[in-house]
Amino acid sequence: MKLKTGLILLAALAAGTAAAAEPVKLVVGYQPYDTISYSAVVIRALELWKKHLPPGSEVEFQNALQGSLIVNQMLANKQQIGYLGDMPAVVATTKRSVAPIDLVANTGLSPGQRCNVIMVRADAPKFSSPQEAVRWLDGKTLATPQGSCAHRFLGLVIETTKIKPAAILNQSIEVIATNLRAGKIDAAVLWEPSVSRIGDIVGEGFARIVATGHTFGISDAGAIAMREDFIKARPDIVEAWLRTELEAQQYVLDPKNWSKVAQFVKSQTAGITVPMAWFSIYGAIPAAAGGSPIRDEKPFVFDQRVHKLLAETYVYLHQAKVIDVDKPAPGALDDSIARKVAQAAGVTLPLGIIKAQEVSKMPK
Repeated sequence: MKLKTGLILLAALAAGTAAAAEPVKLVVGYQPYDTISYSAVVIRALELWKKHLPPGSEVEFQNALQGSLIVNQMLANKQQIGYLGDMPAVVATTKRSVAPIDLVANTGLSPGQRCNVIMVRADAPKFSSPQEAVRWLDGKTLATPQGSCAHRFLGLVIETTKIKPAAILNQSIEVIATNLRAGKIDAAVLWEPSVSRIGDIVGEGFARIVATGHTFGISDAGAIAMREDFIKARPDIVEAWLRTELEAQQYVLDPKNWSKVAQFVKSQTAGITVPMAWFSIYGAIPAAAGGSPIRDEKPFVFDQRVHKLLAETYVYLHQAKVIDVDKPAPGALDDSIARKVAQAAGVTLPLGIIKAQEVSKMPK
């Protein structure tokens, strides 16, 4: 009987090993128009996933201009993996009656230099400080994409400063760019690289950065979301993808790759040049406009700072009646596999920090 039981166990283990090695077809939602997806841009450009997924696996990348579009695709089971900013990432985890979605790794944490950026039209007055610029927004017409991390930041700024804009319009990043150019709106809250594209530092020059999350001590972050049924069915693929992600984040951090990262972003977007892409993650926003010495950081996992940001986002969205819970469901924030991957790779967390670089260092 013991021999028979042992044979059954061996057979089961062999079957499990075979299943783990089976190739997979993945659909990955990402935002090349958001620096939180630049690791995914690298994965796609270099096909890094081929090094880690089982031979014969296929990966389709679907780009989106906004995280909410990826959330909808994941809920519809049209994407298994999504790269999201902090606000849509939190929202995604609260739709558990439709499909449980969990956050499994961090793609970046910045002191408000990515998604928390306030821009004014080019002919707006020159301000002596970010605080003066924000006061100018009182009674003005603003725009931001609703449901985005930028939308959350604007809400927090209004809550903190008590300004009362005349209108807050829900517009896409393309419409915002058009309306700033035409002077139809006074200001907007956007994220990189659209900020670099329309701004006057390396971009088209019809808007100016006047304040950021650094001005108010409000950070922003990104996360990798995965459908829970996918996680449970193929934990081997989850681990393989996070090994791929770790390699991609290390690539983004390495200064010798910065020009290549910018070139990859240009190749996967429309209207974003190499200088714009480079500045969006490596360039220094002037301190007088809310710039921080740190442009971005790669914790990879949900460290204490990321947890704090996500916890505050749950509370904010609940108070704003966007979601019906004020904290994550059990298992909704699970970076255990990411920590396992980092430990196996022998890396120190956070993986690294990107110090903001002077524009003179920008590739041409």
